[in-house]
Amino acid sequence: MTQPLLVIGSVNYDLIFRHPRLPQAGETIAGAELFESCGGKGANQAVAAVRCRGGLGDGEIAVRFAGAIGKDANGAVQRTVFAEDDLDTEHLQVLGDIHTGLSAVWVEAATGDNRIMNSPGANSRVTADALTSVPVEEAGLLLIQNETPADGVRSAVQRAADAGVPVIWNPAPIDEQNDPGLDPERIAWVTPNEIECAVLLGRAGERIDAGSAPDAAMDLLAMGYGGAALTLGPAGVLLAEAGSTPTLVPAPEVEAVDTTGAGDAFNGAFAAALLASAGNTADPRRAVLFGVRYASDSVTRHGTQTSFARW
Repeated sequence: MTQPLLVIGSVNYDLIFRHPRLPQAGETIAGAELFESCGGKGANQAVAAVRCRGGLGDGEIAVRFAGAIGKDANGAVQRTVFAEDDLDTEHLQVLGDIHTGLSAVWVEAATGDNRIMNSPGANSRVTADALTSVPVEEAGLLLIQNETPADGVRSAVQRAADAGVPVIWNPAPIDEQNDPGLDPERIAWVTPNEIECAVLLGRAGERIDAGSAPDAAMDLLAMGYGGAALTLGPAGVLLAEAGSTPTLVPAPEVEAVDTTGAGDAFNGAFAAALLASAGNTADPRRAVLFGVRYASDSVTRHGTQTSFARW
């Protein structure tokens, strides 16, 4: 077995409201369907990485998760899910003085598009000090996002880079005020969506599309990132590596009912596939293709972790 995939990140409990249309400012809409699901970018990506392993065919990998939850009902539900998936949660903090992160998600039924508001709760405690005992240096690959405190993100990335552990950074969420200021040269792979990519390039307010993605990806490489995988929704993922022309890995056509968590499904599956292939010389294109397939499958079901299949 290879060294484990370490995922550091958030845990949220999601309340998902599905309606034919999204509310306007100041408007109340009645009659929405309600779905509840465990979520949080870190937890989602860890669960996706565990559940997709059966489809890898490249050898067994272990997945560890480090984060924090409250000692409450929502945290207990997530712990049950982790246990059912046999996820290593030795470094999951369970805190008695704060609530588990909570997200309210609005989904437009016709398109699957969503809007999300979040209260971080215990996620705010995933600081550099709290991560001191997490064995970052023992990982084969670190997968991290932006939904926990910036000092913790910076510390984990610094430790990984110093130990020669490759880092996948999913810069979500990010804006000009919420940027941990990571050194691109410490990041093996950056995986932004269209909006996040624009922020990284100092073009906040723009939206990268399939047409502008190749140039944007090359700009990211010029900044020092080792590789880039730009997630472009139903168009697929634009893969860019140094020394080669960026290529689009298209997503299969599916009937999307809920896109919540699709980016997390991609990141978890991409990381798992990349690590699983590392012993035979990592194959990024194959890993991206696997991640795209897994994410595309997830949007055909409701919820976040509830939409992630066990392959």
